Amino acid sequence: MAGVLRRYLVYPAEMVWWSNLVQVVFYNAIHNTDEFKAKKMFRGWSYMKYFWIVCGAMFIYEFIPQYMAPLLVFFDWLCWLSPFDYNYWALFSSTSGGGAGILSLSFDWTAIGGATMWLPLATQLSSYGGVVLSYWIIFPIIWMNNIFNAKLYGRPLTSGLYTLDGKPFKIGPLLNEDYSVNEEKYLAGKPATMTPMYALVFMYSFIALAGCMSHIACFHGADIWKTWKQTVNSADEDVHVKMMKVYPEVPQLWYAAFYVVMVGLSCMVCEVYGLQLPWWGLLVALALSWVLTLPIGAMLAITGASPGLNVITELVCGFIFPGKPIANMAFKCYGYMAMYQCHGLLADLKLGLYMKIPPRSMFTAQLWGSIIGAVFNYLTMHVIINARRSWLDGTEQDPSGLWTGVSPQIFWGSALIYGALGPVKMFGPSSYYNFIYWGFLIGAVVPVIQWGLSKKFPNVKWSRFNIAIVAGGMSAYPGGQPIGVLPSIILCLVWQFWVFRYRKDFWSKYTFILSAALDTGAAFTGLFLFIFLQGGISPTLNFDFPSWFLNHHDEDGNAPYKSVNRCGAYQNQWESGTLPTPPK
Repeated sequence: MAGVLRRYLVYPAEMVWWSNLVQVVFYNAIHNTDEFKAKKMFRGWSYMKYFWIVCGAMFIYEFIPQYMAPLLVFFDWLCWLSPFDYNYWALFSSTSGGGAGILSLSFDWTAIGGATMWLPLATQLSSYGGVVLSYWIIFPIIWMNNIFNAKLYGRPLTSGLYTLDGKPFKIGPLLNEDYSVNEEKYLAGKPATMTPMYALVFMYSFIALAGCMSHIACFHGADIWKTWKQTVNSADEDVHVKMMKVYPEVPQLWYAAFYVVMVGLSCMVCEVYGLQLPWWGLLVALALSWVLTLPIGAMLAITGASPGLNVITELVCGFIFPGKPIANMAFKCYGYMAMYQCHGLLADLKLGLYMKIPPRSMFTAQLWGSIIGAVFNYLTMHVIINARRSWLDGTEQDPSGLWTGVSPQIFWGSALIYGALGPVKMFGPSSYYNFIYWGFLIGAVVPVIQWGLSKKFPNVKWSRFNIAIVAGGMSAYPGGQPIGVLPSIILCLVWQFWVFRYRKDFWSKYTFILSAALDTGAAFTGLFLFIFLQGGISPTLNFDFPSWFLNHHDEDGNAPYKSVNRCGAYQNQWESGTLPTPPK
Protein backbone atom coordinates (compact mmCIF):
# COMPACT_ATOMS: atom_id res chain seq x y z
CA MET A 1 0.00 0.00 0.00
CA ALA A 2 2.78 2.42 0.89
CA GLY A 3 4.53 1.69 -2.40
CA VAL A 4 1.43 2.51 -4.42
CA LEU A 5 0.46 5.60 -2.43
CA ARG A 6 3.92 7.17 -2.14
CA ARG A 7 3.31 9.19 -5.30
CA TYR A 8 0.35 10.94 -3.66
CA LEU A 9 1.31 11.02 0.02
CA VAL A 10 5.13 11.32 -0.08
CA TYR A 11 6.30 13.09 -3.22
CA PRO A 12 4.09 16.26 -3.13
CA ALA A 13 5.68 19.11 -1.15
CA GLU A 14 2.47 19.84 0.77
CA MET A 15 2.64 16.37 2.35
CA VAL A 16 4.88 17.44 5.23
CA TRP A 17 4.55 14.57 7.74
CA TRP A 18 5.28 16.84 10.69
CA SER A 19 6.78 14.26 13.04
CA ASN A 20 9.64 13.78 10.58
CA LEU A 21 10.92 17.30 11.19
CA VAL A 22 11.98 16.34 14.71
CA GLN A 23 13.86 13.32 13.39
CA VAL A 24 15.54 15.32 10.62
CA VAL A 25 16.98 17.78 13.15
CA PHE A 26 18.00 14.96 15.49
CA TYR A 27 19.76 12.91 12.81
CA ASN A 28 21.55 15.94 11.44
CA ALA A 29 22.70 16.77 14.96
CA ILE A 30 23.95 13.20 15.51
CA HIS A 31 25.95 13.22 12.31
CA ASN A 32 27.16 16.76 13.00
CA THR A 33 26.53 17.99 9.46
CA ASP A 34 28.15 21.20 8.26
CA GLU A 35 24.92 23.15 8.73
CA PHE A 36 24.66 22.08 12.36
CA LYS A 37 28.36 22.57 13.11
CA ALA A 38 27.90 26.27 12.46
CA LYS A 39 24.97 26.53 14.89
CA LYS A 40 25.59 26.95 18.58
CA MET A 41 23.02 26.52 21.30
CA PHE A 42 22.78 27.82 24.86
CA ARG A 43 26.22 28.77 26.26
CA GLY A 44 27.84 27.80 22.98
CA TRP A 45 26.93 24.13 23.31
CA SER A 46 26.70 21.95 20.24
CA TYR A 47 23.34 20.51 19.26
CA MET A 48 24.23 17.07 20.64
CA LYS A 49 25.59 18.41 23.91
CA TYR A 50 22.41 20.41 24.36
CA PHE A 51 20.33 17.33 23.50
CA TRP A 52 22.03 15.05 26.03
CA ILE A 53 21.96 17.62 28.84
CA VAL A 54 18.23 18.26 28.38
CA CYS A 55 17.59 14.54 27.93
CA GLY A 56 19.47 13.75 31.15
CA ALA A 57 17.64 16.44 33.08
CA MET A 58 14.28 15.09 31.93
CA PHE A 59 15.37 11.52 32.72
CA ILE A 60 16.06 12.54 36.32
CA TYR A 61 12.95 14.72 36.66
CA GLU A 62 10.54 12.03 35.44
CA PHE A 63 11.39 9.84 38.43
CA ILE A 64 9.36 12.32 40.50
CA PRO A 65 5.93 12.03 38.79
CA GLN A 66 6.30 8.49 37.46
CA TYR A 67 7.70 6.89 40.63
CA MET A 68 8.04 9.06 43.72
CA ALA A 69 5.01 11.37 43.44
CA PRO A 70 2.31 10.03 41.06
CA LEU A 71 -0.11 12.60 42.45
CA LEU A 72 1.72 15.06 40.19
CA VAL A 73 0.45 13.07 37.20
CA PHE A 74 -3.19 13.49 38.30
CA PHE A 75 -3.10 16.92 39.94
CA ASP A 76 -6.89 17.29 40.25
CA TRP A 77 -6.88 20.33 42.49
CA LEU A 78 -10.57 21.21 42.08
CA CYS A 79 -11.55 17.75 43.25
CA TRP A 80 -9.80 18.37 46.56
CA LEU A 81 -12.40 21.00 47.48
CA SER A 82 -14.76 18.11 48.24
CA PRO A 83 -12.88 14.87 47.58
CA PHE A 84 -15.69 12.46 48.49
CA ASP A 85 -18.47 14.28 46.66
CA TYR A 86 -19.75 12.18 43.76
CA ASN A 87 -20.22 15.13 41.42
CA TYR A 88 -16.81 16.62 42.17
CA TRP A 89 -15.21 13.26 41.42
CA ALA A 90 -17.13 12.90 38.15
CA LEU A 91 -16.32 16.38 36.91
CA PHE A 92 -12.80 17.02 38.16
CA SER A 93 -11.05 13.66 38.60
CA SER A 94 -8.78 12.57 35.74
CA THR A 95 -7.98 8.98 36.71
CA SER A 96 -9.00 6.07 34.50
CA GLY A 97 -12.75 5.61 34.31
CA GLY A 98 -13.17 8.52 36.69
CA GLY A 99 -14.22 11.94 35.59
CA ALA A 100 -13.69 14.59 32.97
CA GLY A 101 -10.62 16.14 34.59
CA ILE A 102 -11.90 19.69 34.15
CA LEU A 103 -9.02 22.15 34.67
CA SER A 104 -6.87 19.29 35.95
CA LEU A 105 -3.11 19.77 35.86
CA SER A 106 -0.31 17.31 35.22
CA PHE A 107 3.40 17.69 35.81
CA ASP A 108 4.31 14.52 33.92
CA TRP A 109 5.91 15.27 30.55
CA THR A 110 4.54 12.02 29.06
CA ALA A 111 1.04 13.43 29.61
CA ILE A 112 1.95 16.51 27.56
CA GLY A 113 4.42 15.33 24.93
CA GLY A 114 6.80 17.08 22.60
CA ALA A 115 4.27 17.20 19.77
CA THR A 116 2.68 20.15 21.58
CA MET A 117 5.75 22.17 20.58
CA TRP A 118 5.71 21.49 16.83
CA LEU A 119 2.28 20.39 15.63
CA PRO A 120 0.55 23.21 13.69
CA LEU A 121 -1.29 25.62 15.95
CA ALA A 122 -4.56 25.19 14.03
CA THR A 123 -4.39 21.43 14.49
CA GLN A 124 -3.83 21.68 18.22
CA LEU A 125 -6.49 24.33 18.79
CA SER A 126 -9.00 22.23 16.86
CA SER A 127 -8.12 19.10 18.81
CA TYR A 128 -8.05 20.67 22.27
CA GLY A 129 -11.14 22.66 21.39
CA GLY A 130 -12.89 19.35 20.79
CA VAL A 131 -11.68 18.03 24.16
CA VAL A 132 -12.95 21.11 25.98
CA LEU A 133 -16.28 21.02 24.16
CA SER A 134 -16.87 17.34 24.86
CA TYR A 135 -15.47 16.82 28.35
CA TRP A 136 -15.68 20.27 29.92
CA ILE A 137 -19.03 21.45 28.46
CA ILE A 138 -21.16 18.61 27.07
CA PHE A 139 -20.29 16.05 29.74
CA PRO A 140 -21.15 18.29 32.74
CA ILE A 141 -24.52 19.07 31.14
CA ILE A 142 -25.22 15.35 30.64
CA TRP A 143 -23.99 14.42 34.12
CA MET A 144 -25.66 17.11 36.20
CA ASN A 145 -28.99 16.58 34.42
CA ASN A 146 -28.64 12.78 34.52
CA ILE A 147 -29.36 12.53 30.79
CA PHE A 148 -29.62 8.89 29.63
CA ASN A 149 -29.27 7.89 33.31
CA ALA A 150 -25.64 8.99 33.28
CA LYS A 151 -25.28 8.59 37.06
CA LEU A 152 -26.55 5.01 36.99
CA TYR A 153 -23.34 3.36 35.80
CA GLY A 154 -20.94 4.04 38.67
CA ARG A 155 -18.11 5.38 36.52
CA PRO A 156 -18.98 8.29 34.21
CA LEU A 157 -16.29 7.53 31.62
CA THR A 158 -16.01 3.82 31.00
CA SER A 159 -16.11 1.49 28.00
CA GLY A 160 -17.98 -1.22 29.90
CA LEU A 161 -21.48 -2.55 29.22
CA TYR A 162 -24.29 -2.46 31.78
CA THR A 163 -27.85 -3.68 32.23
CA LEU A 164 -30.78 -1.28 32.48
CA ASP A 165 -30.45 -1.18 36.27
CA GLY A 166 -26.77 -0.17 36.10
CA LYS A 167 -25.25 -3.56 36.92
CA PRO A 168 -22.26 -4.80 34.88
CA PHE A 169 -23.44 -6.71 31.81
CA LYS A 170 -22.08 -10.27 31.93
CA ILE A 171 -21.39 -11.52 28.42
CA GLY A 172 -19.78 -14.82 29.44
CA PRO A 173 -23.01 -16.80 30.10
CA LEU A 174 -24.36 -15.70 26.70
CA LEU A 175 -21.45 -17.05 24.62
CA ASN A 176 -21.29 -20.41 22.91
CA GLU A 177 -18.13 -22.50 22.94
CA ASP A 178 -16.91 -20.76 19.76
CA TYR A 179 -17.46 -17.33 21.40
CA SER A 180 -20.49 -16.55 19.26
CA VAL A 181 -23.59 -15.15 21.02
CA ASN A 182 -26.49 -17.44 21.91
CA GLU A 183 -29.48 -15.44 20.66
CA GLU A 184 -32.03 -17.23 22.87
CA LYS A 185 -30.08 -16.52 26.04
CA TYR A 186 -29.55 -12.88 25.07
CA LEU A 187 -33.23 -12.25 24.30
CA ALA A 188 -34.22 -13.91 27.58
CA GLY A 189 -32.04 -11.54 29.63
CA LYS A 190 -31.73 -7.81 30.12
CA PRO A 191 -30.47 -5.71 27.16
CA ALA A 192 -27.04 -4.14 27.28
CA THR A 193 -26.53 -0.40 27.71
CA MET A 194 -23.52 1.91 27.95
CA THR A 195 -22.66 5.27 29.44
CA PRO A 196 -23.92 8.20 27.36
CA MET A 197 -20.40 9.57 26.90
CA TYR A 198 -19.21 6.27 25.45
CA ALA A 199 -22.12 6.29 22.99
CA LEU A 200 -21.23 9.84 22.01
CA VAL A 201 -17.64 8.74 21.37
CA PHE A 202 -18.93 6.54 18.55
CA MET A 203 -20.88 9.44 17.04
CA TYR A 204 -17.82 11.69 17.28
CA SER A 205 -15.79 8.99 15.51
CA PHE A 206 -18.27 8.95 12.65
CA ILE A 207 -18.12 12.76 12.46
CA ALA A 208 -14.32 12.57 12.30
CA LEU A 209 -14.25 9.97 9.53
CA ALA A 210 -16.90 11.60 7.35
CA GLY A 211 -15.44 15.04 8.07
CA CYS A 212 -11.99 13.88 7.00
CA MET A 213 -13.27 12.56 3.67
CA SER A 214 -15.34 15.67 3.03
CA HIS A 215 -12.63 18.13 4.12
CA ILE A 216 -9.97 16.52 1.94
CA ALA A 217 -12.35 16.41 -1.03
CA CYS A 218 -13.35 20.07 -0.64
CA PHE A 219 -10.00 21.68 0.17
CA HIS A 220 -7.38 19.27 -1.20
CA GLY A 221 -9.24 17.21 -3.79
CA ALA A 222 -8.02 19.32 -6.71
CA ASP A 223 -4.38 18.95 -5.67
CA ILE A 224 -4.70 15.18 -5.25
CA TRP A 225 -6.38 14.88 -8.64
CA LYS A 226 -3.62 16.98 -10.20
CA THR A 227 -0.99 14.70 -8.68
CA TRP A 228 -2.91 11.67 -9.91
CA LYS A 229 -2.68 12.91 -13.50
CA GLN A 230 0.95 13.95 -13.37
CA THR A 231 3.56 11.91 -15.15
CA VAL A 232 6.87 10.86 -13.62
CA ASN A 233 8.79 13.72 -15.24
CA SER A 234 6.52 16.48 -14.06
CA ALA A 235 7.97 19.97 -13.95
CA ASP A 236 6.11 20.57 -10.68
CA GLU A 237 7.97 17.92 -8.72
CA ASP A 238 9.19 18.76 -5.23
CA VAL A 239 12.85 19.72 -5.02
CA HIS A 240 13.54 16.75 -2.72
CA VAL A 241 12.09 14.38 -5.32
CA LYS A 242 14.25 15.87 -8.06
CA MET A 243 17.38 15.44 -5.93
CA MET A 244 16.53 11.76 -5.38
CA LYS A 245 16.58 11.04 -9.13
CA VAL A 246 20.23 10.02 -8.82
CA TYR A 247 19.17 6.84 -7.01
CA PRO A 248 17.40 3.86 -8.62
CA GLU A 249 13.74 3.71 -7.59
CA VAL A 250 12.05 0.70 -5.99
CA PRO A 251 9.95 -1.08 -8.65
CA GLN A 252 6.25 -1.39 -7.92
CA LEU A 253 6.63 -5.12 -8.53
CA TRP A 254 8.65 -5.46 -5.32
CA TYR A 255 5.84 -3.97 -3.27
CA ALA A 256 3.18 -5.96 -5.14
CA ALA A 257 4.96 -9.29 -4.65
CA PHE A 258 5.43 -8.70 -0.94
CA TYR A 259 1.79 -7.62 -0.58
CA VAL A 260 0.45 -10.73 -2.31
CA VAL A 261 2.55 -13.03 -0.11
CA MET A 262 1.44 -11.30 3.11
CA VAL A 263 -2.23 -11.31 2.11
CA GLY A 264 -1.98 -15.01 1.32
CA LEU A 265 -0.44 -15.75 4.72
CA SER A 266 -3.10 -13.65 6.43
CA CYS A 267 -5.85 -15.59 4.67
CA MET A 268 -4.25 -18.81 5.88
CA VAL A 269 -4.15 -17.50 9.47
CA CYS A 270 -7.84 -16.61 9.34
CA GLU A 271 -8.84 -20.02 7.99
CA VAL A 272 -6.54 -22.19 10.13
CA TYR A 273 -6.60 -20.52 13.55
CA GLY A 274 -10.35 -20.14 14.10
CA LEU A 275 -10.65 -16.36 14.05
CA GLN A 276 -14.31 -16.56 12.89
CA LEU A 277 -13.22 -14.44 9.91
CA PRO A 278 -13.27 -16.19 6.51
CA TRP A 279 -10.70 -15.31 3.88
CA TRP A 280 -13.16 -13.15 1.96
CA GLY A 281 -13.91 -11.18 5.14
CA LEU A 282 -10.20 -10.37 5.36
CA LEU A 283 -10.29 -9.08 1.78
CA VAL A 284 -13.24 -6.84 2.66
CA ALA A 285 -11.24 -5.39 5.57
CA LEU A 286 -8.26 -4.72 3.32
CA ALA A 287 -10.48 -3.19 0.63
CA LEU A 288 -11.93 -0.81 3.22
CA SER A 289 -8.41 0.12 4.25
CA TRP A 290 -7.39 0.73 0.63
CA VAL A 291 -10.31 3.10 0.06
CA LEU A 292 -9.73 5.23 3.16
CA THR A 293 -5.94 5.27 3.50
CA LEU A 294 -5.43 7.98 0.85
CA PRO A 295 -7.75 10.70 2.23
CA ILE A 296 -6.90 9.97 5.86
CA GLY A 297 -3.20 9.86 5.00
CA ALA A 298 -3.46 13.20 3.23
CA MET A 299 -4.96 14.77 6.34
CA LEU A 300 -2.28 13.22 8.55
CA ALA A 301 0.53 14.42 6.31
CA ILE A 302 -0.85 17.97 6.04
CA THR A 303 -2.21 18.63 9.54
CA GLY A 304 -0.43 16.09 11.75
CA ALA A 305 -3.73 14.57 12.93
CA SER A 306 -6.24 12.13 11.48
CA PRO A 307 -9.12 9.83 12.45
CA GLY A 308 -8.65 6.09 12.73
CA LEU A 309 -10.49 3.21 11.09
CA ASN A 310 -11.19 1.37 14.33
CA VAL A 311 -14.87 2.30 14.69
CA ILE A 312 -15.84 2.04 11.01
CA THR A 313 -14.19 -1.38 10.69
CA GLU A 314 -16.08 -2.55 13.79
CA LEU A 315 -19.34 -1.23 12.34
CA VAL A 316 -18.90 -2.84 8.92
CA CYS A 317 -17.87 -6.18 10.40
CA GLY A 318 -20.75 -6.01 12.88
CA PHE A 319 -23.23 -5.88 10.00
CA ILE A 320 -21.48 -8.65 8.05
CA PHE A 321 -20.64 -10.99 10.96
CA PRO A 322 -23.09 -10.25 13.83
CA GLY A 323 -22.64 -12.25 17.00
CA LYS A 324 -18.96 -13.00 16.38
CA PRO A 325 -16.68 -10.91 18.62
CA ILE A 326 -13.46 -12.69 17.60
CA ALA A 327 -14.19 -12.02 13.92
CA ASN A 328 -14.83 -8.38 14.78
CA MET A 329 -11.48 -8.02 16.52
CA ALA A 330 -9.65 -9.74 13.64
CA PHE A 331 -11.46 -7.60 11.03
CA LYS A 332 -10.63 -4.46 13.00
CA CYS A 333 -6.97 -5.40 13.37
CA TYR A 334 -6.47 -6.14 9.68
CA GLY A 335 -8.50 -3.18 8.44
CA TYR A 336 -7.27 -0.56 10.90
CA MET A 337 -3.67 -1.72 11.27
CA ALA A 338 -3.16 -2.00 7.50
CA MET A 339 -3.85 1.73 7.25
CA TYR A 340 -1.92 2.55 10.43
CA GLN A 341 1.17 0.64 9.34
CA CYS A 342 0.91 2.09 5.84
CA HIS A 343 0.93 5.62 7.25
CA GLY A 344 3.97 4.77 9.37
CA LEU A 345 5.81 3.44 6.33
CA LEU A 346 4.82 6.48 4.27
CA ALA A 347 6.15 8.78 6.99
CA ASP A 348 9.43 6.83 6.89
CA LEU A 349 9.58 7.20 3.11
CA LYS A 350 9.14 10.95 3.53
CA LEU A 351 11.94 10.91 6.09
CA GLY A 352 14.12 9.11 3.55
CA LEU A 353 13.24 11.84 1.07
CA TYR A 354 14.25 14.58 3.51
CA MET A 355 17.49 12.79 4.46
CA LYS A 356 18.31 11.70 0.87
CA ILE A 357 18.41 7.98 1.74
CA PRO A 358 18.41 5.73 -1.37
CA PRO A 359 14.89 4.30 -1.91
CA ARG A 360 16.10 0.70 -2.14
CA SER A 361 17.96 1.07 1.15
CA MET A 362 14.75 2.39 2.69
CA PHE A 363 12.82 -0.59 1.33
CA THR A 364 15.30 -3.04 2.86
CA ALA A 365 15.35 -1.20 6.18
CA GLN A 366 11.56 -1.08 6.36
CA LEU A 367 11.28 -4.77 5.53
CA TRP A 368 13.75 -5.86 8.21
CA GLY A 369 12.40 -3.32 10.67
CA SER A 370 8.87 -4.70 10.29
CA ILE A 371 10.02 -8.28 10.85
CA ILE A 372 12.28 -7.54 13.82
CA GLY A 373 9.78 -5.09 15.29
CA ALA A 374 6.96 -7.64 15.15
CA VAL A 375 9.03 -10.18 17.09
CA PHE A 376 10.19 -7.72 19.74
CA ASN A 377 6.74 -6.16 20.14
CA TYR A 378 5.24 -9.60 20.69
CA LEU A 379 7.87 -10.50 23.28
CA THR A 380 7.49 -7.13 25.00
CA MET A 381 3.73 -7.61 25.17
CA HIS A 382 4.22 -10.94 26.94
CA VAL A 383 6.69 -9.44 29.41
CA ILE A 384 4.34 -6.57 30.28
CA ILE A 385 1.26 -8.78 30.61
CA ASN A 386 3.07 -11.30 32.80
CA ALA A 387 4.44 -8.55 35.02
CA ARG A 388 1.24 -6.50 35.31
CA ARG A 389 -1.62 -8.90 34.53
CA SER A 390 -3.62 -8.26 37.71
CA TRP A 391 -3.55 -4.50 37.12
CA LEU A 392 -4.31 -4.73 33.41
CA ASP A 393 -7.29 -7.10 33.76
CA GLY A 394 -8.79 -5.12 36.65
CA THR A 395 -8.30 -7.79 39.32
CA GLU A 396 -6.27 -5.29 41.34
CA GLN A 397 -5.82 -1.52 41.13
CA ASP A 398 -2.41 -0.01 40.56
CA PRO A 399 -1.84 2.33 43.53
CA SER A 400 0.01 4.78 41.27
CA GLY A 401 -2.89 4.92 38.81
CA LEU A 402 -0.52 4.54 35.82
CA TRP A 403 -1.20 0.89 34.88
CA THR A 404 -4.91 0.73 34.09
CA GLY A 405 -5.39 -1.49 31.04
CA VAL A 406 -7.69 1.08 29.45
CA SER A 407 -6.77 0.24 25.85
CA PRO A 408 -7.43 -3.54 26.01
CA GLN A 409 -10.64 -2.86 27.95
CA ILE A 410 -11.84 -0.53 25.19
CA PHE A 411 -10.76 -3.06 22.57
CA TRP A 412 -12.75 -5.87 24.19
CA GLY A 413 -15.71 -3.60 24.98
CA SER A 414 -15.96 -2.56 21.32
CA ALA A 415 -15.77 -6.22 20.27
CA LEU A 416 -18.76 -6.94 22.50
CA ILE A 417 -20.75 -3.95 21.24
CA TYR A 418 -20.14 -4.40 17.51
CA GLY A 419 -19.20 -8.08 17.39
CA ALA A 420 -20.99 -10.07 20.08
CA LEU A 421 -24.18 -7.99 20.16
CA GLY A 422 -23.93 -6.25 16.80
CA PRO A 423 -24.85 -2.74 15.62
CA VAL A 424 -28.46 -3.76 14.89
CA LYS A 425 -29.09 -4.55 18.57
CA MET A 426 -27.03 -1.69 20.00
CA PHE A 427 -27.75 1.06 17.47
CA GLY A 428 -30.87 -0.07 15.63
CA PRO A 429 -34.02 2.07 15.14
CA SER A 430 -35.46 1.03 18.52
CA SER A 431 -32.17 1.51 20.40
CA TYR A 432 -31.36 4.31 22.84
CA TYR A 433 -28.29 5.08 20.77
CA ASN A 434 -29.52 5.25 17.17
CA PHE A 435 -28.54 8.93 17.12
CA ILE A 436 -24.88 8.02 16.56
CA TYR A 437 -25.42 7.63 12.80
CA TRP A 438 -26.13 11.35 12.52
CA GLY A 439 -22.38 11.72 12.88
CA PHE A 440 -21.87 10.70 9.25
CA LEU A 441 -24.17 13.49 8.02
CA ILE A 442 -22.69 16.14 10.32
CA GLY A 443 -19.14 15.27 9.30
CA ALA A 444 -19.98 15.27 5.60
CA VAL A 445 -21.93 18.56 5.56
CA VAL A 446 -19.78 20.88 7.71
CA PRO A 447 -16.74 20.98 5.33
CA VAL A 448 -19.06 21.63 2.38
CA ILE A 449 -20.46 24.66 4.22
CA GLN A 450 -16.90 25.80 4.97
CA TRP A 451 -15.94 25.40 1.33
CA GLY A 452 -18.91 27.51 0.26
CA LEU A 453 -17.97 30.21 2.76
CA SER A 454 -14.37 30.15 1.53
CA LYS A 455 -15.61 31.00 -1.96
CA LYS A 456 -17.78 33.83 -0.67
CA PHE A 457 -15.19 35.16 1.81
CA PRO A 458 -11.80 34.19 0.34
CA ASN A 459 -9.78 36.32 2.78
CA VAL A 460 -10.80 34.08 5.70
CA LYS A 461 -8.77 30.88 6.06
CA TRP A 462 -11.74 28.55 6.45
CA SER A 463 -9.72 25.42 5.79
CA ARG A 464 -7.88 25.82 9.10
CA PHE A 465 -11.02 24.76 10.95
CA ASN A 466 -11.17 21.01 10.54
CA ILE A 467 -14.27 19.27 11.88
CA ALA A 468 -12.48 15.92 11.71
CA ILE A 469 -9.78 17.08 14.12
CA VAL A 470 -12.35 18.70 16.43
CA ALA A 471 -14.35 15.47 16.54
CA GLY A 472 -11.14 13.53 17.11
CA GLY A 473 -10.53 15.64 20.21
CA MET A 474 -14.11 15.08 21.35
CA SER A 475 -13.55 11.31 21.29
CA ALA A 476 -9.99 11.38 22.64
CA TYR A 477 -10.64 9.69 26.00
CA PRO A 478 -13.23 6.91 25.52
CA GLY A 479 -12.15 5.13 28.71
CA GLY A 480 -11.38 8.21 30.76
CA GLN A 481 -8.03 9.45 32.10
CA PRO A 482 -8.05 12.88 30.38
CA ILE A 483 -4.74 14.02 31.86
CA GLY A 484 -2.51 16.80 30.62
CA VAL A 485 -5.19 18.74 28.74
CA LEU A 486 -4.81 22.14 30.43
CA PRO A 487 -0.97 22.17 30.54
CA SER A 488 -0.91 21.06 26.91
CA ILE A 489 -3.17 23.95 25.93
CA ILE A 490 -0.99 26.39 27.87
CA LEU A 491 2.24 25.10 26.30
CA CYS A 492 0.65 25.09 22.85
CA LEU A 493 -0.40 28.73 23.13
CA VAL A 494 2.91 29.86 24.61
CA TRP A 495 5.19 27.95 22.25
CA GLN A 496 3.25 27.69 19.01
CA PHE A 497 1.63 31.12 19.21
CA TRP A 498 3.75 33.54 21.25
CA VAL A 499 7.23 32.10 20.74
CA PHE A 500 6.57 31.21 17.09
CA ARG A 501 5.18 34.66 16.32
CA TYR A 502 7.46 36.90 18.38
CA ARG A 503 10.65 34.83 18.76
CA LYS A 504 10.77 33.05 15.42
CA ASP A 505 14.55 32.56 15.34
CA PHE A 506 14.52 31.08 18.83
CA TRP A 507 11.62 28.80 17.86
CA SER A 508 13.39 27.56 14.72
CA LYS A 509 16.63 26.90 16.59
CA TYR A 510 15.33 25.12 19.68
CA THR A 511 11.91 23.58 19.01
CA PHE A 512 12.70 20.26 17.35
CA ILE A 513 15.87 19.34 19.23
CA LEU A 514 14.27 20.36 22.55
CA SER A 515 11.17 18.29 21.81
CA ALA A 516 13.27 15.26 20.90
CA ALA A 517 15.39 15.60 24.06
CA LEU A 518 12.41 15.91 26.40
CA ASP A 519 10.56 12.95 24.86
CA THR A 520 13.69 10.78 24.84
CA GLY A 521 14.50 11.49 28.47
CA ALA A 522 10.95 10.69 29.59
CA ALA A 523 10.93 7.47 27.54
CA PHE A 524 14.24 6.35 29.07
CA THR A 525 12.81 6.91 32.55
CA GLY A 526 9.75 4.79 31.81
CA LEU A 527 11.91 2.00 30.42
CA PHE A 528 14.32 2.13 33.38
CA LEU A 529 11.50 2.05 35.93
CA PHE A 530 9.74 -0.86 34.27
CA ILE A 531 12.88 -2.99 33.98
CA PHE A 532 14.65 -2.26 37.27
CA LEU A 533 12.06 -1.00 39.76
CA GLN A 534 8.64 -2.30 38.65
CA GLY A 535 9.31 -5.99 38.05
CA GLY A 536 9.64 -5.86 34.27
CA ILE A 537 12.42 -8.47 34.19
CA SER A 538 11.64 -10.30 37.42
CA PRO A 539 9.00 -9.93 40.17
CA THR A 540 11.87 -9.72 42.65
CA LEU A 541 12.86 -6.37 41.13
CA ASN A 542 9.67 -4.66 42.24
CA PHE A 543 10.29 -1.81 44.68
CA ASP A 544 7.43 0.49 45.67
CA PHE A 545 8.35 4.00 46.72
CA PRO A 546 7.40 4.64 50.37
CA SER A 547 3.97 6.10 51.01
CA TRP A 548 3.81 9.85 51.57
CA PHE A 549 1.55 12.76 50.74
CA LEU A 550 2.20 12.69 46.97
CA ASN A 551 2.21 8.89 46.79
CA HIS A 552 -0.51 7.88 49.24
CA HIS A 553 -1.03 4.11 49.45
CA ASP A 554 -1.12 1.32 52.03
CA GLU A 555 -2.24 -2.29 52.25
CA ASP A 556 -5.75 -1.12 51.28
CA GLY A 557 -4.56 0.63 48.15
CA ASN A 558 -5.25 4.38 48.14
CA ALA A 559 -7.72 4.25 51.06
CA PRO A 560 -9.59 6.23 52.12
CA TYR A 561 -9.50 7.69 48.62
CA LYS A 562 -10.54 5.84 45.51
CA SER A 563 -7.41 6.68 43.54
CA VAL A 564 -3.92 8.10 43.82
CA ASN A 565 -5.22 11.60 43.03
CA ARG A 566 -6.66 11.83 46.58
CA CYS A 567 -10.17 12.08 45.21
CA GLY A 568 -13.27 9.90 45.13
CA ALA A 569 -14.71 7.23 47.41
CA TYR A 570 -15.49 3.61 46.65
CA GLN A 571 -18.85 2.81 45.06
CA ASN A 572 -20.22 0.96 48.08
CA GLN A 573 -19.40 3.97 50.27
CA TRP A 574 -21.35 6.30 47.99
CA GLU A 575 -24.29 3.90 47.90
CA SER A 576 -24.37 3.40 51.67
CA GLY A 577 -23.56 7.00 52.57
CA THR A 578 -20.68 5.92 54.81
CA LEU A 579 -18.17 8.38 53.42
CA PRO A 580 -14.83 8.73 55.21
CA THR A 581 -13.46 11.95 56.62
CA PRO A 582 -10.62 13.40 54.54
CA PRO A 583 -7.30 13.05 56.40
CA LYS A 584 -5.73 16.29 57.58
